[in-house]
Formats: sequence, structure tokens, C-alpha cells
Amino acid sequence: MSATSRNGFDFNHGEWRVSHRKLRARGVGSGEWDQFETRTDAQLLMGGTVSIDETDFTDRGFKGMSLRLYDPAQDQWAIYWINSSDGAMQPPVFGRFTDGKGVFEGDDLDGVRPIRVRFEWTGTETATPQWSQAFSYDDGQSWETNWVMLFRRPQ
Repeated sequence: MSATSRNGFDFNHGEWRVSHRKLRARGVGSGEWDQFETRTDAQLLMGGTVSIDETDFTDRGFKGMSLRLYDPAQDQWAIYWINSSDGAMQPPVFGRFTDGKGVFEGDDLDGVRPIRVRFEWTGTETATPQWSQAFSYDDGQSWETNWVMLFRRPQ
């Protein structure tokens, strides 16, 4: 069991202010981004092997929740996203942390288009960790980053 992977989400607990940059249109070569702020409350449970957070997207009319589960036998995390507007748990991405960077991938749909999804966590050993999401429409040959979130503690 890798301590860096198992303890990967130890940084992600408590309250956060989050600056978002979200691509307005995915998979079409758009360069137009929406920018907005949210608050996130995160918790570690079961000795750090479960990580949950809730984000209130008030101006967008929904809440979101991440559920992260560590599997020590596989030495990897599964990350699920739940959106209050449809109540569905999205397909998971799987991965691990190495040297403070987490990379997680899985299969999903963007509308009706099959995609490969990648989440990356960087700066987890700093005061401003960053999460990003990228989609691949060609089975991982190329990636389009479509959402970036910069975390910082409220003042």
C-alpha cells in the first residue's frame, strides 16, 4: 500500500473558496470560458479512506457532491460525482496519487458521445490545490481541458 496514494486526499478537508473556469462548449474547439466562485465543504471519514465534499452552485441552481473511496487492495481511489439536478451518480474515475499529484481516469458519455474522462489534482501540498477535468473524444489520443478549479481557504 502506497502511503502517498492512500493519504492523497488528506489535504482536502474543511471549508474552501473555489474559483472555477469552465469551458462554455466542450468538444467543439471553443476557447470561451465561464468564470465563477463557489464554496465547498469537505470531510475525511473512515481514517481518511473516504473523502466527500459538497459544493453549492447557487447561481446555477444545483448542488454537487464528490464521493471518493480508497481501495487498499488495488491501491487506488474511485471518484464519483453526484449532481442534485438529476440525483444520478456518474460513472467513476480511478487512479492514485504519486508525489502529490493525483491522476484519475474513466469512461463516460458527453451527451451521447463516448468519452474518456481525466481528473487531475495538483498542488496538493500547497495552500492552493487545483483540480482539472479533461475529456478525450478519441480514446485518450488527445485531451481537452474543460473545467479548472483553484481552491483556497476562506478568510
